[in-house]
Amino acid sequence: MGKAWVCEMGASFSRSTTGQVIAQIEEVATLKGQLAAQQVAQEAEAAAWEAREAEIIVQFSTQDEKIGMILLALQMSGLQILMLALDLALPSTSQPLRLVDTQ
Repeated sequence: MGKAWVCEMGASFSRSTTGQVIAQIEEVATLKGQLAAQQVAQEAEAAAWEAREAEIIVQFSTQDEKIGMILLALQMSGLQILMLALDLALPSTSQPLRLVDTQ
């Protein structure tokens, strides 16, 4: 009877351990799925930011062209306006932003 009880205990322990291992495997699979979903969401968000940045660059370029056309029209009309414009070249981080005379 002692050997049968030990065998029963061993089988019970083995079933319990197997159940725990299966539960942990399932939890790991769930966490991997959540991580993959987060990575996809982050990649989509990064792509959206890049698209928005491209839109802003196009808007600035369009506005710059329009301002240039307006200034050209003013010059052609003979109207003299002293304009100060920001130097659009990006300064290094150690240089302050400076104004440039466009005349």
